Amino acid sequence: MRGGVKVAILYGIASGALLVLSLPKPDLYPLAWIALVPLLFAVAKGNNLLSIAFSSYAAGVAFFGGTFYWITETMMIFGGLSIPLAVGVGALFTVVYALYFVLFALGLHLAVRRFGTRGLFFAAPLWVTVELLRAHLFSGFPWMLSGYALVPYAGVLQIVTWTGIYGLSFVATAVNSLIAYGAIHRSKAWLGAGALVIAILWFLPIPGETPSGDTLDVRLVQTNIPLDQPWKKPASDDLLNELGALSTREGTKTRLVVWPETPAPFYLNEDKDFRSRMQQIARKLGAYFLVGYIDAIGEGPTNSAALLNPQGQVVSRYDKMHLVPFGEYVPFKRLLFFAESLTRQVGDFMPGTEYTLSPLDQHRIATAICYESIFPDLVRQFVKRGSELIVLITNDGWFGESSAPFQHLRMGVVRSVENRRYMVRVANTGISAIIDPYGRIAGRTPIGVRMVLDGAVRYRSDRTFYTEYGDVFAYANALAAAAIAVAAVYDRRRFRGRERKHVRRTH
Repeated sequence: MRGGVKVAILYGIASGALLVLSLPKPDLYPLAWIALVPLLFAVAKGNNLLSIAFSSYAAGVAFFGGTFYWITETMMIFGGLSIPLAVGVGALFTVVYALYFVLFALGLHLAVRRFGTRGLFFAAPLWVTVELLRAHLFSGFPWMLSGYALVPYAGVLQIVTWTGIYGLSFVATAVNSLIAYGAIHRSKAWLGAGALVIAILWFLPIPGETPSGDTLDVRLVQTNIPLDQPWKKPASDDLLNELGALSTREGTKTRLVVWPETPAPFYLNEDKDFRSRMQQIARKLGAYFLVGYIDAIGEGPTNSAALLNPQGQVVSRYDKMHLVPFGEYVPFKRLLFFAESLTRQVGDFMPGTEYTLSPLDQHRIATAICYESIFPDLVRQFVKRGSELIVLITNDGWFGESSAPFQHLRMGVVRSVENRRYMVRVANTGISAIIDPYGRIAGRTPIGVRMVLDGAVRYRSDRTFYTEYGDVFAYANALAAAAIAVAAVYDRRRFRGRERKHVRRTH
């Protein structure tokens, strides 16, 4: 392998590593402003497609391997897979998803060939386009898009009410382009411009806060049920007794109690004892009670949530619509017949079909379950249909104390801001939190502690541009990226045509 290719690979690894470090955890988020600079430099200075492909693929492997290392750990410790198979699944995920970086780099290469180093300024729409593809291809996996690194900057975070998360990815990539362009040309003016933009965005305050509506007192119950909890009496009765006492303990007055996504065989309809216990909690507190449980559609199980009124009656039910691949169902099951030990560990849940809104006094709330919170368009559909509060229940116990619970919380923060809604986030093992419509966390719990978190949220009925129109910004970037690609390819063909004519004339 030639020296130039080796250097390009090192540039790619550097970008991938910096992107990993900018996200939770370790959450060294200022690195987001320079994370892509090495890769942009490699693309702009690359002499051939081979070095660009190797560099970008190395960046993708470093990013997906470093950000999603917990996939292997989860499947090995909690999924029952052998070490070789768990490592194989994690490696397969990494090597496939790394191709998204190659797609971005090749697109940027076309822009640079057409416009010179000024083509670097097309990096932002190209990057957004690739992230949009990742969010939709093969059922979608928009977990930890690069823009999530900018969430701690409260002022710039507010643009997601117009652009969604893709606006933050655009801003971060655009600043990287400024710095890379300045570094390539050794221009103090361009580097200074990049530094000035960072300074402005760093200290930008939250603009124009508007008041919210009626207050709702809430109690978040972090059940902290171990995934290996025995479900035989008397152990199961002792646990439910403890959780019932915890949920109804004296403290601040509450109007809504929330339990997390069920990590256990809780059957509200089929198990009379469990149903009776849940009804007692609602009646004792005189409060609404939202609980995760297992239900069914036809003969298939569903991952569901029910809202009980203060009399203990079920007033609504929501069935999770976007299931977790390789967790709640196996995609391409026929193609994966050889991975019997993998498919045997996975449930075969049925997806729901309705964006359920639950009545709570004179208001309406929505429940999203776990994995669904990473999909901006899914969450906004609840709000567009009239939800005044978002409740997210999840079981992050599968992630242990890895980066994943922190990453998952970060995505919930953006869903709140995108739609200007309070979010009540209740996780089995943590992190449970109350998030306000501007992305501030009003209260949160540590991981791995059985406890309650009391607090207050407010209803809102206004709609943001993002709630109303969705990913218009992202699709506009995709159109721009397509135009860049078409222009670059057309110019290249026209140039080749001129060369052929010149050769004919000279002969």
